[in-house]
Amino acid sequence: MSKFNIGIIREGKIPPDNRTPLTPRQCMELEELYPQLDIKIESAPFRCFSDEDYKKFGVEVVDFANDSDLLIGIKEVPVDKLVPGKTYMFFSHTHKKQSQNRKLLQAILAKRITLIDFELITDEHNARLIGFGRWAGIVGAHHALIMLGERTGRYKMKPASQCLNLQEITDQYHNLEFPPAKIVITGGGRVASGAIEVMKSAGITLVDKLDFLTKTYEKPVYTILHSHDIYYLEEGKAVDKPHFYQYPQLYKSDFKKYTRAADILINCIFWNPQQAQLFNIEDAKEEGFKTKLIADISCDIDGSVPLTIEASSINNPVFGYYPSTGLMGKPYQPDSIDIMAVPNLPNELPRDASRDFGFIVKETLIPKLILDPHDVLFERATITKEGRLTPRFAYLQDYADGE
Repeated sequence: MSKFNIGIIREGKIPPDNRTPLTPRQCMELEELYPQLDIKIESAPFRCFSDEDYKKFGVEVVDFANDSDLLIGIKEVPVDKLVPGKTYMFFSHTHKKQSQNRKLLQAILAKRITLIDFELITDEHNARLIGFGRWAGIVGAHHALIMLGERTGRYKMKPASQCLNLQEITDQYHNLEFPPAKIVITGGGRVASGAIEVMKSAGITLVDKLDFLTKTYEKPVYTILHSHDIYYLEEGKAVDKPHFYQYPQLYKSDFKKYTRAADILINCIFWNPQQAQLFNIEDAKEEGFKTKLIADISCDIDGSVPLTIEASSINNPVFGYYPSTGLMGKPYQPDSIDIMAVPNLPNELPRDASRDFGFIVKETLIPKLILDPHDVLFERATITKEGRLTPRFAYLQDYADGE
């Protein structure tokens, strides 16, 4: 029985990510289950589980795991750290032609690397199988409630980054009385599900989307909008979902009316760059624009939320956007729209998030890799193979050829 070696790499992106694709216990369980499997982990001082944690579970800690058959990480690997000829699995953020990662894809091609992207691992119905979406939704919605307290001056709460776990986050809600506010959550996937968890934990009431637009409440409420609630091809006609996902550029957004009703937007929507933005910058200048707090968990720069002109950070999560100038500034001012746009929200609860993520890696991905590495599951997610774009991702050629 031939050995299959997996190397868990240290995260090299700055600021460093503290999550891990497999916890120490999950590594041990995998090696016990598959004798042919050998897992090594590169030493890292900032990982949420220490080197000693891994050693206690019998995992070999090394300086470099370059001799492994498969190298696994979380965030984009710095270009100078890529090992030529290897197979990698991480979130590359290249399949939407993200400009900041063009050089990464170019280096992957030049170094004849095979890249399997976690974000693109889907089932036969194109539903994602793995990700940190739930935790992004939880942490992002918690930020929205923190922002409500800051904006109204009614209360203060610790961010998730200062909490040990999810329980400590939700314990903060028990003694709080949230002021009346209308909250709209966009999206229907794992991210939105995480945000909804927080609404339920905080005791915030779900209301129908029509009531949300027309009624006044003396308590905080939220409503949920899926893509078919927001976009339309012809007014008055139901959205044909397959057609929408195939031709998003043909659809218009009907979200503007919610900006006249909602105090808070928690944006969890998956946004295609061909898709219309939820609203436009000119809408935000209008007197009737009521939404003063936006937790943009999707965090696409100039994406579904056009006011997200820059990403924020865990240490400084909220900035003020000033519609009159289009510039960023101090949040929580009378004329600011306050934006939370942290791109790595699950990093605030890294142990909880890593355990959930690692469970799918352990239960689904690693067994398939060992038993059938050519499974269609991986073929669908393989952007490059030995330095060439695969047919499914040939559309990235002009992106890879650019400067």
